[in-house]
Amino acid sequence: MRVKRKLISVSSALIIGSSLAAMPSIAAADPAADLAQQIQSLKDELKTVQSQIDQAAAKQKATDAAASVEKIQIPKQIDSYKPGTVNMYTGAANPNVADSQNFLQRERDDSLSFRMPSSGGITLYGNFDVSVDDATNGLNGHVVPVNGTVGPPGTTAGPGANDGWMPAISTNSTYVGLRGYQPVIGWHDTQFLWQLQTNIALTTTGGSSMSNSQQSNAVSGSLTTATSYIGLGSKDYGVVKIGKAFAPYALSTNIFNPFAGQLGSMNVVMGNSGGDNRVEFGTLMEHAIWYESPKWNHTSFAAMFSPGQNRATNSAAIPSGSGNCNGGNIPGSGGLMGGFGSNVGPGVGSPDGCNDGGFSNAFSTSIVYDDKTAWYLTAGYESHEGVNRGSDFYGTGNPLGSYANPAAQATNYYLDNGKESAAKVGALYRFQSTGTWIGGVYEQMRRSVDPSIQSMNERQRKGTWVFIEQNLPHANQINLGWAHAGKTPGDAGGQHNYDPTINGAASTADMYTINGTHQVDRNLSFYANYAVTFNHGNDHYDLGAGGHGVTTDCHASSLNVPASGGIDSAPQCWGGTEIQGITIGMRYRF
Repeated sequence: MRVKRKLISVSSALIIGSSLAAMPSIAAADPAADLAQQIQSLKDELKTVQSQIDQAAAKQKATDAAASVEKIQIPKQIDSYKPGTVNMYTGAANPNVADSQNFLQRERDDSLSFRMPSSGGITLYGNFDVSVDDATNGLNGHVVPVNGTVGPPGTTAGPGANDGWMPAISTNSTYVGLRGYQPVIGWHDTQFLWQLQTNIALTTTGGSSMSNSQQSNAVSGSLTTATSYIGLGSKDYGVVKIGKAFAPYALSTNIFNPFAGQLGSMNVVMGNSGGDNRVEFGTLMEHAIWYESPKWNHTSFAAMFSPGQNRATNSAAIPSGSGNCNGGNIPGSGGLMGGFGSNVGPGVGSPDGCNDGGFSNAFSTSIVYDDKTAWYLTAGYESHEGVNRGSDFYGTGNPLGSYANPAAQATNYYLDNGKESAAKVGALYRFQSTGTWIGGVYEQMRRSVDPSIQSMNERQRKGTWVFIEQNLPHANQINLGWAHAGKTPGDAGGQHNYDPTINGAASTADMYTINGTHQVDRNLSFYANYAVTFNHGNDHYDLGAGGHGVTTDCHASSLNVPASGGIDSAPQCWGGTEIQGITIGMRYRF
């Protein structure tokens, strides 16, 4: 437009100038002829100028149109990007990397899931959970019974120990992870899947796990300490994964546990064969491969296999490539070596191996029916081959492994190696009209050992869990739970406050728990939980097993017990105690 105005101004000046120059000659010649000639001359000049103006305007219009085309042709949709194909806009070969501004596209404004090139995706997720606790181990003023073997009858537990109620701040089931998927080009409907997850210690410094009764080489806060894998899958054929994860047996009943990560978790009893802080049938399985089926008519199943990778025929070695024994501790954990201050008498040595639950091959499976509205039904089975419980014989209480009979210790140590298995069924019904969930799980655990040492078998029993969940107005919820650990064939003795007059049939336990939750928004919630475990006979179930950062258990401390929980420690576990606690916490999930 500026060019056009400039040309019109120039042409007007030429016309005026030409007219003024011609005025003298008009007076000297024939006025009519001269005027006609001048008019024709002016017409010719205007035609030339108009032609120049039209050319300039056409050129400017073409320039403006080209600029507009450049803006329109920027790709708006990355979904069409396919590695190895040509760019649909330029015709050039794709460089296998999308434009940086489109590499990650958020799927929803309220999520941390992003779309990637070639229709892949990546999700950042996590759970932050911190609580303030106050709990008692029930040992304040506890005395050795008449037939007790941990000291003279009538003496108190743990001289110099801080027994009774103790406050604590705990990090519970806290983790951060990344998971993603990417289509496999040329494989119909097949995706490459991956996940990297790390446990986070929010209230303590990351390091190896240690207490006065147990040691582990697992480092909290290091990379990929939790469920991590790679795999291939499709919606029609299911998924195959390889890495480490919780087994299908444990995962199938997570929905029954509204107390997960709290003191009164279902895992205090269910899946916990020994009643201590480890959940034998709820542990993270390393070096595992597993299959997860698609859903057929609301039904799915899963199966996992973890090779023992153990060069010792009795599972006493650390699995090849691992830093821990299968079962979650290291050789010597729990004071299982001879020497001053240990559980073993003078001159008697306990082999320093994975003899407190180390196992070889493991297999786990589950089947689930879930209609997403009313019924959730499940059944599961898991087995651990060659579980080494030889350390049970290196105690003071049982004649099969007493200080007075070291020959029996040496013989029977190698007998206490056998298969442990667990089977369970669960049923849950959801009342949509009232917001009420009612569910229960029944479990049977077995340990196959030589009949001559059945009196030491505290790992075989039945278990029951029942819970009620009630949703309330204003985003509130209340839950009630009860767990029962049934009788066992025998008792290991020496590992806790063993009373030989109490047989396994009298050793049972009951845990009662209640919690309330207020959901602030889709991510943030606050909760409070009270739980109590009543141990009967020689049973010694704890609070907090299976996810709570600070557990409260049967172990006493004293002035003579080293802090490390290693081979020179003497952590004494007292059976028959009443353990209780309360916790108030905050959780943020994304």
